[in-house]
This record gives sequence, C-alpha cells and structure tokens, in this order.
Amino acid sequence: RVISVTSIVTTSIPEFASAPILTAFFVFLLGWLPATSAMFHGFDPMQIILPVLVLVIYDFGYVTRMTRASMAEVMTTNYVRTAVLKGVPYKRVIISHALRNALITPFTVIMLQFNWLLSGVIVVESFFAYKGLGLLLLEAALFQDVFLLEAATLLVVFVAVLTHALSDVGYMYLNPRIRFS
Repeated sequence: RVISVTSIVTTSIPEFASAPILTAFFVFLLGWLPATSAMFHGFDPMQIILPVLVLVIYDFGYVTRMTRASMAEVMTTNYVRTAVLKGVPYKRVIISHALRNALITPFTVIMLQFNWLLSGVIVVESFFAYKGLGLLLLEAALFQDVFLLEAATLLVVFVAVLTHALSDVGYMYLNPRIRFS
C-alpha cells in the first residue's frame, strides 16, 4: 500500500511543480545541491542530480504501478500455479516464470516514456538553466528559427522510432513465443 500511495503521489505531481518543490527542499532547506545545472565549468555530477530526480520521480510512479498490476495478473495464471504445485521454489517461480512475463507491459511503458521524456526535458531544462535539446527546441520556437526547429524535431522523431523498434526487439527476449518474420 505504501508503494501504491507513493507512486500515485509522484505520478500526480508534474515536472513544473516537482522542480520547485525539490529545489526548495534540496537547495534552500538542506543546501545539498546547486540550484542550476548550467555546467559552466565542465560536467559536474552534482548539478545533474536534481534535474534527473525531477524527471525520474514522475515516471517512477507510473512504471511502479504498471509493474505491480502486471505482476499481480501474472501470479494468478495457470502456469505459475502449476509451478508452485510441482514444488518449484517460490523465488525461482517469481524470477523464471512470473517476472519475465510480467515485464512485457512495463517494458512497453518504459520504451514509450522516452517520447514523454523528451517533452518533459523542455520544462526541466528551462527551470534548471541546462543547455540541452529541450532548451534548444524552446529557443528555436521562441525565435521562430524554423530550420533548427525542423532539425530538432527530426531528431526527436528518430528517437521515437528507435525506441519503438527496440521495444519490438525486446518483446522477443521477454516472450519467446513472439517472433517477427
């Protein structure tokens, strides 16, 4: 229940709300992390923690709920019940039989979240002053640079197609019954 409540709370708070909340907590209250991620003096791992945390928190709750629901559904199937009745150790039933089939749905969600990640990056990069693809897209749109906007959009579409292709290949490894000819 704690995992369910936590995942619902994290999923219900969007990036534009969680970024100021986490910044207030980790930067101003605790003083552990820097407020911006501009990387003026080269790559600094401390500057990337807060933006990554903002992006991961939202997606973590969604993937957690999907994994839990998928695992609960798989645990009621006949082949899991048969493996338990045959005397297979419960840990092996979970790892070998249930988890592999339960990961198909979360794997799909994770691969589809790459597209969301690219749009969520715009908000996070703007908030933390990080120069990346999201800020490049925003500035190209604000300054009406059509060619740069088209090039960046083409890159985003390429990432979307690549993640969908990887998702299809990943299905073959998670479920051997699925084959592409």
